[in-house]
Amino acid sequence: MGNSKNRAETLAKPGDAAPITAEAVRRRAPKLQSGPLDYGLLKSTTGFPLKVVWIIGYTLLVKHLGDAAITPQRFSMLELIGVNPGASQSQLGTALGLSRPATTLTIDFWQERGCVDRRTEPNDRRSFGIYLTEEGERQLEDLRKRMLTSDKALTANLTDDEIAQLRGLLAKIHQ
Repeated sequence: MGNSKNRAETLAKPGDAAPITAEAVRRRAPKLQSGPLDYGLLKSTTGFPLKVVWIIGYTLLVKHLGDAAITPQRFSMLELIGVNPGASQSQLGTALGLSRPATTLTIDFWQERGCVDRRTEPNDRRSFGIYLTEEGERQLEDLRKRMLTSDKALTANLTDDEIAQLRGLLAKIHQ
């Protein structure tokens, strides 16, 4: 598994004349070490390279998901609902660091697609639990596969040990 060459993925978007490769996405991202401009202090900070990786990851994910309306935030919400059935809207928003309006809009997106239901909690009629519908379960299963494919493309240049180390270091930053 540790061979990064085996991780490379080709991305195909419906209607594209030719597939988009993960490497092509990387080529369009800013080059901090060998680009035409000197990035000065930015290249020696942690935040700016993370932003560049976010751009690459976001682009790969959107291409893999095949639906530009499904953003990382929206996928993350569906995933949280899937693994936390009945969680309140407030709990879900807090878990993703979203404002109340952003949380509402994100859940509304999935509800409009028939993927989630808001159900009144029997013990507190003012509170709603959020649940996946059967369609939501199907969508989430498919999106999880696509997300994992995207993540493999993002980390294609890393070994399994490096991926584990990276995730561990990122976890230390946001503790």
